[in-house]
Amino acid sequence: MLALLLLQGCSAKYAPQPGSAAAVAEARMAEPGAQEANAQRGKYLAYEHSVTVDSPEGGVKPLLDKLVAACQADVANQCTLLASGVEGGRESSAHIRVRVKRPGIEALISLAATGGELASRNTSAEDLEGPIRDNAKRLDMLRSYREKLLALESKAGNNAEALIKLSQELATVQSELESATGVEARLMERVNMDLLNISIQPRTQRGFWSPVKRSLGDFGSNLSEGIATAITGTAYLLPWALILFLLGLVLRKVWRRVRKQ
Repeated sequence: MLALLLLQGCSAKYAPQPGSAAAVAEARMAEPGAQEANAQRGKYLAYEHSVTVDSPEGGVKPLLDKLVAACQADVANQCTLLASGVEGGRESSAHIRVRVKRPGIEALISLAATGGELASRNTSAEDLEGPIRDNAKRLDMLRSYREKLLALESKAGNNAEALIKLSQELATVQSELESATGVEARLMERVNMDLLNISIQPRTQRGFWSPVKRSLGDFGSNLSEGIATAITGTAYLLPWALILFLLGLVLRKVWRRVRKQ
């Protein structure tokens, strides 16, 4: 009976059970207005937005701090800070990556635009319908299989060998269920929450005179490096110059002897 049950659990197909991801998705699609909303956004689309902001000189770090604080304060849209950082130097730049609900996306982009000029905005989407449905079917199959194992365990009585095998199989199924449940949670999080990447760069990077300013600012260091390079080159050339001079003297003496003969 145990072997037959294992074969049935591995090969049978099950319809979505109440409460599963597939059943919840189908129920949402049947709700009034759900079809129109999904036609605009997509049923299982994971959106990612990329924004570039040109900030005035000295405004990169303050703008990043505002965005980080705004994300941490946006509890209603469940904003989660995934990454942030500043690249230092004369023309520092910064970046921030968050996961947040759609209203929070627009709020953060509007805040970024107030601290500079919105240079670019791009949106991409990944269709997760296939992975979500496959994982939902796997969850339904595992739950049904677990129920059958529990029913069989109650009928095993005092058969110690059968109870041991059933306990091992139940532990395996429970582990797979927890793993599949975690996958479902991560996939649905990607669908329900958008990713936002904001890059902040100083406006001088696009200025006409910025290369000239950089050259003037680096004039002293470039001059010292040039002098150091010239000294190094001279040190390399001196031995060769001495060798060539001695070789020239030898060739001159040989040439004079040939002419005398």
